[in-house]
Amino acid sequence: MRIAIWRLPILMVIGCGVVAAQSVVVAPQPSQGAPAVAANTTTAGDDGPQFEVATIKPSDPANCCARTWSRQGRRFSTYNTYLKWLILWAYGIQDKQVVGGPAWMDVDRFDVNGEIEGTKVPMDPEWRVAMQKLLADRFQLQFHHETREMSAYALTIAKGGPKLTKSDPEKDREPSLGFSGGVGQTMVGYGFDVTLRQYFGDMQRLVLDRPVVDRTGLTGTFNIHIRFTREDSGSLGMMQLPDNAAPNIFTALSEQLGLKLEGVKAPVDVLVIDHVEKPSAN
Repeated sequence: MRIAIWRLPILMVIGCGVVAAQSVVVAPQPSQGAPAVAANTTTAGDDGPQFEVATIKPSDPANCCARTWSRQGRRFSTYNTYLKWLILWAYGIQDKQVVGGPAWMDVDRFDVNGEIEGTKVPMDPEWRVAMQKLLADRFQLQFHHETREMSAYALTIAKGGPKLTKSDPEKDREPSLGFSGGVGQTMVGYGFDVTLRQYFGDMQRLVLDRPVVDRTGLTGTFNIHIRFTREDSGSLGMMQLPDNAAPNIFTALSEQLGLKLEGVKAPVDVLVIDHVEKPSAN
């Protein structure tokens, strides 16, 4: 069982056995020429898993405003969660990659509980596909893709070359990734048997203030571990760190992974909201 608890703006991730924001299975990756890191940016279709039963209701104002998140077996639950956050997680994108939509997407909070059909315990990509279907069914979410020029981070190889460990699926643990740590605290991010797209897809969603464009040319899967002081996303690289603190994200990437993030203007795939409604009655 893994439970993540947020008390905005602090992120706390609590796991049983290991600390983990989420566990993933390596899915087919988009081409290296894709404009931005994204785990999945396709409209949900008929294939793949779906929720056999799910309830969605407005959150109780008396319980505002800690967001909780858990997946246990085939059961899923989240409380005090914005629709916008569900979209970002379901499609593996950064906040700036969602364009349009009503203001309540970032204001109204919902409690979502459900169970995926079948008997198999879903992996991360299956959870996301099921959530895409739920959003389309219950929120009537409709969108289209556009490529827009915007501020982004180019992920490139730092001077001295990458410091990454190639994974061995035959020997390593099951694929997983996660980030834990609040603003002003040391954040730990790890990945086992994951691609850079998967790793930085979650990093951009949780930590960064703009999408990431992968320009490393590196392919395959890696075991990745990084420690850095988490800053507010609106002032990255500007925090005066105390003595003996972990470095900021930019320094940590260079020193620990041999990678760097540079601010650029780049074409980025975005989801333009065409239609959305408050959820239908259960």
